[in-house]
Amino acid sequence: MGKHSKTAHHHKPAIERAVPIERIVELFSSRFDDPYLNPSAELTFEDFTAGFPDLPREELEEALTYWTSHSGEKRLQTKTVEGTKTDFRVWYIHGLTRLHLQWSSPVPDALEPRD
Repeated sequence: MGKHSKTAHHHKPAIERAVPIERIVELFSSRFDDPYLNPSAELTFEDFTAGFPDLPREELEEALTYWTSHSGEKRLQTKTVEGTKTDFRVWYIHGLTRLHLQWSSPVPDALEPRD
């Protein structure tokens, strides 16, 4: 195969496979109506740990860092919010490029084009 083989373009980092952006967006969507348009749709690290109890803390931290610094279109953003006693960090997707999720359906839709 050549230097620019097709498989080389589809390699995903391990953290991207372990915690895909779709999983993060689904957490936002489960807690907020249209989190892309809702400026109050923000999650703290504690919200993420509660939403992903199967992920070790270190892996979750790595995933959030990866997706906020991911090159290309911004899918996840973070900011620091001033609290009454301490500042804390929140993550959000409002105002960012909407991710088009591929929902899996157990019954194929007859109207959908097939490849």
